[in-house]
Amino acid sequence: MSQLINRLLKPSVCKNVIRSHSKQVRMFSSKPTYPYVLIDHLLKTTEHCSNDQVYYDDKYYEKNLVIKDQGLAEEVREVMTVGFSHKDDWRVHLEKSEDSSTSLMMVSNTSFVPVKHQLPPLSSNCRIQNVAISNSVDIKKEDLVVAVKFFGSDVSLCKPFSDSSSEWININTSGSVHPFSSLTYSKKNKKFLSVSPSGTYLWYLDLHFDEDDVEPYSSYLYFREDPLLRLYKMDLEDYIWRFRTDHLAELPSGEHFLVKWFFKDVMMNVGKITQKTDGFKVFRVDTICGHLTNTQDIGDLCIFLGHGEAYCVPASSSPGLRPNSIYYVGCNFGVHDIATDTTTNFYTHSNVPLRSTEFPYWPLPLS
Repeated sequence: MSQLINRLLKPSVCKNVIRSHSKQVRMFSSKPTYPYVLIDHLLKTTEHCSNDQVYYDDKYYEKNLVIKDQGLAEEVREVMTVGFSHKDDWRVHLEKSEDSSTSLMMVSNTSFVPVKHQLPPLSSNCRIQNVAISNSVDIKKEDLVVAVKFFGSDVSLCKPFSDSSSEWININTSGSVHPFSSLTYSKKNKKFLSVSPSGTYLWYLDLHFDEDDVEPYSSYLYFREDPLLRLYKMDLEDYIWRFRTDHLAELPSGEHFLVKWFFKDVMMNVGKITQKTDGFKVFRVDTICGHLTNTQDIGDLCIFLGHGEAYCVPASSSPGLRPNSIYYVGCNFGVHDIATDTTTNFYTHSNVPLRSTEFPYWPLPLS
């Protein structure tokens, strides 16, 4: 692999490497050991030697990486969808059901032979935003909780290994949750967390609940007194007309990031509009006191955003990962450099974003 990496970095041969990806790059497919080496070197080599199949399109003063070669575009989609394998006990992925209902399967990845557990069926017309699980070493199996966040503000809970609460319990959120943002489980707080539609309140749901009395709570989020506070507010005003989703990600240390993912409408063809990633804002958030602090430096960490729980991993944990970056998939695929505030969206044509509607995007679905 090191010989291939060295070849990718040589401008004299990178043109051939990109064009003959079926011989060179496809060694990364089929659940690659280091999936992000491909992404890293595509970004690096294309800056110095693009061609008519892979190139940067900067005509709108935006950094768009166009991958016209269909095979290579699919390779990138596969690599980024595989993502970074979690070490937590249980994961959830979608199963096809014969009666058209939405069926979720829990899979344990702590053994050589994955253990599967079928969750109760959901309505066939429901649209899942994401799934969060109370994975934690200090939680007994019978107390494990699965939470499903739907498009809109609906949330459902179940304890799949409990005799008393193994069915779905629908939570009346009264519109208090951001309709397009994700739900995450905080090991530090032992709660499920999200944010309000305005993004000014932290929404949380206690892990220990009574089936007949499940009550979500909210607490105010505010900036610390900071000389740059006025600048932050002015900066955010630039995004006021843009669509956004909010995501909370927990670090191994228990600290949390609140990531605001912004989109704007772009015209693909006559009469057809799609959404394009148009930047991110990252805040350190104290989930106990509600303090928010804008940051452009998350150190060696990478943040992953998609259809599952947002999460962080050290860039040093896998070759090819870029520190202080956000990797995102879904309606757009790409990489965002937090320090330089540079967003690189991946495109299959000059105005067609690389995308995927499969569930889930993160983490790796286990077979």
